Amino acid sequence: MSRNLTIKQWAGAALAVLISSGVVAAPTAQTGLLAFTPMQIQDSGGGPLEQGIFTYQNRNYDVRFDGLGVGGVKGSKVTISGEVYGLKDVADLEGDYVSELSTAPTTEVSSDDLWLYSDRGVSLHLRTDSSAATIATGGDKVRVQFGSAD
Repeated sequence: MSRNLTIKQWAGAALAVLISSGVVAAPTAQTGLLAFTPMQIQDSGGGPLEQGIFTYQNRNYDVRFDGLGVGGVKGSKVTISGEVYGLKDVADLEGDYVSELSTAPTTEVSSDDLWLYSDRGVSLHLRTDSSAATIATGGDKVRVQFGSAD
């Protein structure tokens, strides 16, 4: 178990180094869209952002996100949307992403405008419809997979 945790930590660190070293270029042309069902913030802790619809080449795909959350004023309704950049094959959307905020000071852990980057050259740009709501990563990486959240 300890060995698996170490491998995961090294993999996350390696991905962050690749991105911060400029191996992953700035986003190219938009290749897809992400849409999420509007959320009602139930409490001050916010909630997970787990399920979205990915539109690519006139087709819709269910996608799951593990490691993202949304916060804001209790009782407020928040809509999150986004664009996908650099995708050449639909299968390349799946995988681990790190955020631009992963290298930010510890006091800055969320934003209403968030970029996520994969080692496959895919970038996700997510944003809320309110500057009072924020999107945050729950750790060093966010995992994106096809399918519905359980």
